Amino acid sequence: MSLEFDYYSLGDLVKIKYGKNQKKVQDDENGQYPIFGTGGLMGYSMKYLYDKPSVLIGRKGSIEKVRYIEEPFWTVDTLFYTEVNEKIVIPKFLYYVMSLIDLSRYNEGTSIPSLRTETLNRLDLPIPDLGYQNRVLSVLSKIDEKIEINERINNNL
Repeated sequence: MSLEFDYYSLGDLVKIKYGKNQKKVQDDENGQYPIFGTGGLMGYSMKYLYDKPSVLIGRKGSIEKVRYIEEPFWTVDTLFYTEVNEKIVIPKFLYYVMSLIDLSRYNEGTSIPSLRTETLNRLDLPIPDLGYQNRVLSVLSKIDEKIEINERINNNL
């Protein structure tokens, strides 16, 4: 069986959304929703900005690493989140495809690395059909689970 795929612009696969100013969310130690910036987890909030699986893309600062999240979350304004068109691509599959891209090549900042939605929306990505995506994810999810278990073991040590 040969792999067949179509090319889609990222703009066809997702709506890129801006995070909100950190002043609009209170960091609360009792919060249940993670707050993310380009550097990673910043705290927890009592409210969320979006509650579906999403690929998080750095807008300012650390733009080279994408993240994936399935739980409700908040992003600050240095980080884009995505509303994924699941009729074409499974969010976690998109995360893996985006992880293969060196986003620093698209840097448009002078002193601080930056990405613009217009640039991201034009990226062309090879996407196979949903059945193939599911088969790939069934293999990769087992590897991810093993990595997560090993990280927990290492943290306990």
